Amino acid sequence: MSESQVAPTSRARKAERYATTLALIVTLGPLFYGFEGMVLNGAIGAVGSEFQLGSLAKGVAGAAGIIGGLIGSVIAGRLSDYIGRRGVLLLVGPLLMFEAIFGALCPYLGGYPFLLFCRIVGGMGFGAATTVAPGYVAEISPERIRGRLISFRQLAIILGLLFAAVANLVMTKIAGNSSAEVFLGIKAWQCMFLCLIVPALVYMILMPLIPESPRYLVSKGKIQEAAQVLHRVSAEEDVQAQVKSIQKSLGETHQVMGMFAVLRSKWRGLVFVGMALAAFQQLTGTNGIFFYSNTLFEAVGIPESMAFQQTLILTVFKIVGVTAGIVLVDKVGRKRMLMYGGTLIFVSLAVVATVFTVAPKGPNGPDISNNPILGFLAVAALCCFLLGFTSSWGPIFSVMMGEMFPNQIRGSAMSMASGADFLVNFVVVLLFPYVVNWSPAVAYWIFFAFGVLAVIFAKKYLHETTGKSLEEMGE
Repeated sequence: MSESQVAPTSRARKAERYATTLALIVTLGPLFYGFEGMVLNGAIGAVGSEFQLGSLAKGVAGAAGIIGGLIGSVIAGRLSDYIGRRGVLLLVGPLLMFEAIFGALCPYLGGYPFLLFCRIVGGMGFGAATTVAPGYVAEISPERIRGRLISFRQLAIILGLLFAAVANLVMTKIAGNSSAEVFLGIKAWQCMFLCLIVPALVYMILMPLIPESPRYLVSKGKIQEAAQVLHRVSAEEDVQAQVKSIQKSLGETHQVMGMFAVLRSKWRGLVFVGMALAAFQQLTGTNGIFFYSNTLFEAVGIPESMAFQQTLILTVFKIVGVTAGIVLVDKVGRKRMLMYGGTLIFVSLAVVATVFTVAPKGPNGPDISNNPILGFLAVAALCCFLLGFTSSWGPIFSVMMGEMFPNQIRGSAMSMASGADFLVNFVVVLLFPYVVNWSPAVAYWIFFAFGVLAVIFAKKYLHETTGKSLEEMGE
């Protein structure tokens, strides 16, 4: 009988509580990711006016963080094999703080080009955090609750979005608009950036409190230190046996493998599966579905001027979805959650695509403003999409990325999978506005097709990892 099928002992419950605390600390990096994205969303109009930017330049400002995230993700996983998971996560805080402070001061320090630099630096920070955090949490989590602890990453991103939306609303209410002055010549959009100091500072204060990953310590021959950490985070009684199992999983040399070595190894197919999983997460429309959200809400009587109310409605569905994912992931299983959630995703996308297909044409594309039935259908589909994504492909991609790779290749494999995630995200954000301006219906039918392919892919190529130890992944 596996550990997940028996009632936990008092020692196991103590280990689970400690591991949960560590997971909550580590997910402050992904929280900053969501916070930063929403801050820019609220500030981008004022930034465009401040620096007299065209639509392309504003798009570049938006994409700069993703570019930084791509750089950070590619470097971080492999770097964590050299300086440790904890070592990389400790480097993240200063990068986040740099963007928070100097992003706000960019009008005095080089203008628009310096703002791009700040966003890239901050992106490197949250790219590293969102790459290494799932692997770290997987390596310190008891098997019984590993899935739910890694899933905290998605909840942290959502809460970051909500907190930033509140901060943006407060700043806008105080100043009147995001371009107005708040105090001492500092404008509201600059204060929005300064709000990033709060999550960055909390992250920097708490991160030194976490221990190093026991799997990393074993790979470096620090057996006694690894045993001490395992004694606190593991539900197993025989810690020395677990250390030996980790040593065996690392092979005779006890060394981890670089990217090129991984691509030449027997596990290259597994890495490609992880990269494809990352690509499908983005190609199911998680960014594109919100492009027309204002239009959809206006059709049911919630205008763009009530943007905060829209955000609250969407956030409620996101939290319900991710909470369901956290509760069910260790019970239902990763693969089945991806398939069930993926089915809800592509059905929802089909409804949105159908609405835009049958809607009458207006001067700015499909017009559903005078058809409340189509409007309610589209908004309901949007909310169902959120439930499907945030309960499955959103959090479970992180779970799979953190635990599906063997100990020998986890750092390098996480870099490649997370790099694929940021790269496809960049491509979708870059191309989607052009496709949707040409034909919204075609754009959402494309997402629908990818949603169907994602479910087929999950069924055919993914192996269930629920109930298995990390040392079993190599098998």
